[in-house]
Amino acid sequence: MKSSILFAFCLVLLFSLSALAETVDSSIASEEFTVDFSSLYPENPAATPVSVDPIDKPTPTPMPTPNYAYKIYENSSMGISFSIPMTWLLTPNTNQSSTVQFVEPQNEMMDAGGYQTRLTIEQVNMGVPQTVSDARSRLESVLEEMANNYTTFVPGSIASATLGGAKGSYCYYKAEYNDGYKTYLMNGRITIVAYNNSLYQMRITAPRNWYSYYENVFRRARSTWKFQ
Repeated sequence: MKSSILFAFCLVLLFSLSALAETVDSSIASEEFTVDFSSLYPENPAATPVSVDPIDKPTPTPMPTPNYAYKIYENSSMGISFSIPMTWLLTPNTNQSSTVQFVEPQNEMMDAGGYQTRLTIEQVNMGVPQTVSDARSRLESVLEEMANNYTTFVPGSIASATLGGAKGSYCYYKAEYNDGYKTYLMNGRITIVAYNNSLYQMRITAPRNWYSYYENVFRRARSTWKFQ
């Protein structure tokens, strides 16, 4: 009798354990299919995607550094001197008593068939001592004049500048010009300072894609500029 009861008890216990195991498995299986994966998708604002550059992403080509040989240009009429690349050409039709312009030779152009880089220097004798304020006013006026000479002209912000110890203002600009056959894209920089009775301007205009290359010429002229 006791054996029968014990056997029956074991059967009941075995069935109970089996049912419990099925319940646990069902719960685990249910949890596996109800896990919230939303945090893995970009739609979730809490997710932080990690950008991975492709292995074959091209390396940008660095801008070359100019390797010019320089000479000192002196102009006794304007009372100035500064460095300019030896091969750059002085434009003959400028009034060299108040304006000079140097042009890059065509065989040295980095933008073949594009805009020919030029550096322009101008002196305006006002007859009375000039101030920093006068230099800024002159710069604003020149920028307005330049806007009329280009198809599109966008000046940047005006800031303080010095040239040969004289103080004034400078500005970067972007310009476009269409000669009826081709549109030229250019960037430039202009500085105007007050010195004694005159306002002196130094300006460079170069192909937009090569501006940082040619600005080295501007910086060299500025750093070597002297009033006689």
